[in-house]
Amino acid sequence: MRLDYKYLVAELTSRFEPANQANMYKAQMNSLFRKQGQALPELAQEIKRITRLAYPTAPIDIRDQLAKDCFIRAVNDTKIQLTLFNREPKTIGDCVRVGVEYEAFVVDQKRLTNTKPAIRMQHDTPFEQIDDEDNILGQIAKMSHQLNDMAKFQKSNDYSGVTWFYCGIKGHMKKTCRKYQNDRQNNTVQYRSSPNTQQRFNYGSQYTQGTQTDRQGN
Repeated sequence: MRLDYKYLVAELTSRFEPANQANMYKAQMNSLFRKQGQALPELAQEIKRITRLAYPTAPIDIRDQLAKDCFIRAVNDTKIQLTLFNREPKTIGDCVRVGVEYEAFVVDQKRLTNTKPAIRMQHDTPFEQIDDEDNILGQIAKMSHQLNDMAKFQKSNDYSGVTWFYCGIKGHMKKTCRKYQNDRQNNTVQYRSSPNTQQRFNYGSQYTQGTQTDRQGN
């Protein structure tokens, strides 16, 4: 039994990396896509391993080109793919660097976008409170004016200290006197004599009598 180094390498190679398995690894390269949550450096390492197995005898620069093309396809993200196309990376390592930078930029933009509404709410809240306070103060002022108007109206219609000369009762006037309204309907209106009324009546009588005397004298 041969136990030299070259023999062991040949046996292990034929056992674990047979030449007829190259097509299988090539098929894996064509069907490989980035797993959910998989980091780009991890994806690149997996592609390098499969490329080395699929093209064991190819030159290193050819394997790097194949690995780069496989990486761009396996990313399965049109925005990252467009970024890689514009940046024109030379190797799969360059692809990883560009992809990581792009994802970091996207994460930072999302963080800023989510922060802006909170900042805007902090600025808006005091102004909203001011508007609410202004509305409340305006409503209070309006109610105060209404109460003042009602008080003036009630005061102007307060007849509690007034005596209606027709019936001699305090607290109402002509339009609210039931006796006057009833007498008016029955044509029996009889005015009471107040001091002022009696004085005017006496003065009028004297003036009438004086006029008649003058006429008789003439």
